Amino acid sequence: MSLARTPLWDWHTAHGATLVPFAGWEMPLQYTGIVEEHAAVRTAAGLFDVSHMGKLLIRGEGALESANRLSTNDLPSKPGRARYAHLCDDQGRILDDVIFTTLGPAEVFCVCNAGTRARVVEWMRGHLLGAELVDLTVEFLCLAFQGPRALRLLKDLLDADPTAAKPFGGLIASWRGVAGAETVGWEGLGSAMLDSARTGAPHPFLVTRTGYTGEEGVELFPHRSIGERVWEEILAAGQEVGVRPIGLGARDTLRLEKGYLLSGQDFDGTRTPLEAGCEWLVKWEHEFIGREALRRQKDAGDHERLVGIRLEDRGVPRHGCEILREGRRIGTLTSGTLSPTLRRGVGLGYVPPDAAVPGTTVAVRVRDRDIPSKVVKPPFL
Repeated sequence: MSLARTPLWDWHTAHGATLVPFAGWEMPLQYTGIVEEHAAVRTAAGLFDVSHMGKLLIRGEGALESANRLSTNDLPSKPGRARYAHLCDDQGRILDDVIFTTLGPAEVFCVCNAGTRARVVEWMRGHLLGAELVDLTVEFLCLAFQGPRALRLLKDLLDADPTAAKPFGGLIASWRGVAGAETVGWEGLGSAMLDSARTGAPHPFLVTRTGYTGEEGVELFPHRSIGERVWEEILAAGQEVGVRPIGLGARDTLRLEKGYLLSGQDFDGTRTPLEAGCEWLVKWEHEFIGREALRRQKDAGDHERLVGIRLEDRGVPRHGCEILREGRRIGTLTSGTLSPTLRRGVGLGYVPPDAAVPGTTVAVRVRDRDIPSKVVKPPFL
């Protein structure tokens, strides 16, 4: 089966990226090195091509109300606000973690993970009440620009001020110097996106104050007709202060330092938001698919918990490493790495409730060594 490619694949190839298969796509793992790219995001800013992410438009009468029924979190009614949420099946198991952005009562934009996209699209279409879902993934890019210098640099490239948007807020922007970009309001953005997909016209596009690194930044969703221009001009504007392209390798170490979950790894279709430490995403007062199953699990209280694990000695933990307590296996790491910032091994893993208390002494088996470790509450940094 051939791998999909983002509109920037030729650029990545021409600029020496190491390309790897990921969730059905051929994606850049690194350009110059994971540690160097990681440091660039923490100290200046980095630009990620994450256009493999699913980009879904839910539209029609009652679109917001219908989408809200799919979401563990209560979606905002105000246009231009975004919300992180889980989608769950009838048994409360996580299908995916997504970000919804409300465009209006009849239009909602949803970003899902690449590996779950086909299943999420099918599931949503089977549960939306009257609204339609349009999959715009291949027509639009998703560019994550993250780091302490990102917002100020981007301010000079857009006709809207990204610093004016609050975290998980959005704005509609045109790219500097792009002809034919007329004014579009929130309730017209979905129609403009559909027109871009049909004609290639570079309409104003969505920018959200969201990201996966823990740093300030945005995610931009320009149409593919201007995608390479946006990418190159951001890199050119930030070259003197150390902005660089960033691959999936550093994206993984950055997110893990902040304790952010990876779809398909930290939850895999068998785990619930309560097990994954995400009850904060569950708004019990509103109806959503899987709520009753989650209530039963919460009342029982005997489920495993996803916890942070910090190594107390040298070692590089990886996905699949055993977690031990008093020499007995109690769990397995779902994620693990050597934190480039802390220079210490960190990971995530599921353990029984009695071992989930921060400060609990455990060990992580790395190859043939049992490395002393502690249970901690993420983030690590």
